Amino acid sequence: MQGSKPRNQEKRILIMRYMISFASERGKQPSVREIAEAAGLQSTSTTAGYLRRMVNEGLLEQNGRSSRNYFVTRDATEQLRNAG
Repeated sequence: MQGSKPRNQEKRILIMRYMISFASERGKQPSVREIAEAAGLQSTSTTAGYLRRMVNEGLLEQNGRSSRNYFVTRDATEQLRNAG
């Protein structure tokens, strides 16, 4: 299925926009728990699954093993800008 949207595309966009906004306002990345709350996800395990898949898709980068180690990639930021 080439060209199809990944499952839960809206949730992924919400997560990336939240991460960008949080980092801009607070000067650090949000924790997995903060991302879970912002995205309306029930558990940090579910949230970690989203984040891992987003890393695999090139939307996020992971730096280290702390709970604040995920960053939105430049390519993903550009895609968000173009999406409006």
